[in-house]
Amino acid sequence: MGNFMNLSSTNSLISNNHTLITLTGAGGKTSLMRWLAMFSRAEGKRVITTTTTKILPPPRGHIVLQNDGPNFEERVQSALQLFSEITVAQDFDISTGKLLGLSRKLVSILHNSEMADLILVEADGAARKPLKAPADHEPIIPEETDLCIGIMGLDAVYRTLHEANVHRSEIFSKITGAKKGYGVTPRHLITLAESKKGLFKGCTEACNKIAFLNKTDSPGGKELVSEFSRLLTPEKIKKIKWVAGSARNGVFFPVMNIIPSPMIKSENRFAFSQ
Repeated sequence: MGNFMNLSSTNSLISNNHTLITLTGAGGKTSLMRWLAMFSRAEGKRVITTTTTKILPPPRGHIVLQNDGPNFEERVQSALQLFSEITVAQDFDISTGKLLGLSRKLVSILHNSEMADLILVEADGAARKPLKAPADHEPIIPEETDLCIGIMGLDAVYRTLHEANVHRSEIFSKITGAKKGYGVTPRHLITLAESKKGLFKGCTEACNKIAFLNKTDSPGGKELVSEFSRLLTPEKIKKIKWVAGSARNGVFFPVMNIIPSPMIKSENRFAFSQ
């Protein structure tokens, strides 16, 4: 495992060819977006962070709102000349304290203008749960997305399936076969990532896909990654690249670099759900 600011570990997630990155899923999208923005700024890149849904405003930094006045694109470009990273949104929702997202069309306009070196888009709402399944209208992924990173929180694994742990738990159950009242397993997360109705729903065939298992720093996290390594066959990793780590601590590593350990015994699984 390498620190996030180590280029080799960051290359587990992004490369210079990725100029529009969309984040879906649950359990760390905002943390990951901020880390990616910070790293890209350190490389001298101009970065736009935005959303096609709703997000909390960043704790600091410059924000450009579409509804603040005319000449939106010009205002974005002017801001990028002054700041290496800006957040762009449609408006500020006073009732929720969140930024309202841009349309996919407007994200495409900003991307095609090439005014930013990297655009990061949060495209999924998760009600602060570690895991989610998308509804019919989700996620809202810009068509030009070069890379989609689908995030799943390891702290949901082996917890009982209910709405407190999994956003849209009924849909999650239909997609993965997981049953209410029973534990969520690594197989269920793999199914969610592979399903056409799951983590990468709405991605184009040309879009690169990474399933990111976040929160390896949670209790039992490293052992859980070993389970995924055992279950992921070469055929499965052709379509989706699997990466694990901690967005909060900036640690990223390929799941297949982990030597699989014996399957966790059922009587010991409770340790991961505490």
